[in-house]
Amino acid sequence: MPKDIGPGCAELIPTRFPGTHFLVSAFQHMGDRKTQEDRFTVVPHLDGDSRSACAFFGVWDGTVGDFASENVKDLFLPKLLEAPSWRQARTVSRVRQEEKERLLESAMKETYRSVDESLLARCAKNTQHYSTCTSVTLLMVGDLLVVGHLGDSRIVLGKSASSKDPSDARGEKLTGEQVTLDHKPDQEQERIRIEQCGGMVERLRNHANKPFIRGGDFLMRKALGEQPMQLQYSRAFGGKDLKMFGLSSVPDVRVIRIGTPQWKDVKYAILASDGLWDVVNAQNAVAIAHQAASTDQNPAEALVRVALLEQSRRKARADNVTAICIQFD
Repeated sequence: MPKDIGPGCAELIPTRFPGTHFLVSAFQHMGDRKTQEDRFTVVPHLDGDSRSACAFFGVWDGTVGDFASENVKDLFLPKLLEAPSWRQARTVSRVRQEEKERLLESAMKETYRSVDESLLARCAKNTQHYSTCTSVTLLMVGDLLVVGHLGDSRIVLGKSASSKDPSDARGEKLTGEQVTLDHKPDQEQERIRIEQCGGMVERLRNHANKPFIRGGDFLMRKALGEQPMQLQYSRAFGGKDLKMFGLSSVPDVRVIRIGTPQWKDVKYAILASDGLWDVVNAQNAVAIAHQAASTDQNPAEALVRVALLEQSRRKARADNVTAICIQFD
């Protein structure tokens, strides 16, 4: 399992767990930040059985400290396993494929809702009024990939296309496809919801003119000497005092069936926090992971190192960076 390799850093070398059809690796670095607010989860056998075809992976990126990400990391799996739709999907032996996909999608949405409710209760108890975290999760059930996400962490899939170019490692050419869409406050539907709830969307000059969600009482509370917070994403776990102003915890969920024409040859799945995606796009991420795997390196570490080097080249302050890389047989 993952091991600490220094302050704010952790590594899982490429590992094939018994009974699985994939290698999984992970790497986490604090970047130039004072604390590590990212968390990640790797569960190769979700049912606790090496014969099980179920696995789970998640990356949680905290804001305003690590209270939300630490709690969500601990809450998510228990909430998933007790979700009614999950139990139905796993206990009904002859569920039609379409019904199974519907149940798994429902299970993911039920889990996100339950986790957020529990987190908000903990936030209220511990006066963590603005602690939040984004989320990207991947649930593997047989040939189904169930993707859920909030905020600006992402998942990318790498697909193989035949290639006879001898200079191409393993004789394969890979394409990277982003399968999540960041939740940003200035997207039309996000902005409409925020404004209907009395919130505001403001672009901040000292943050490269990026859009932020603010509470409608933001300026008044500042004038009173309080410290209200603002966020660069419009959906997240937690954020107790921004939920009333349109911050949503409703995830986008997508079910992908491996082996269909669109997803016939999936070779990689990469989950990462925005510390990676701020500087690496989908195509480059798959190429970096593939090159590392071809030379017996840790693909997840290679991705994080590239992100840190690129931020250094730009003379920018590197964010926490966390990546999980799954290599399918």
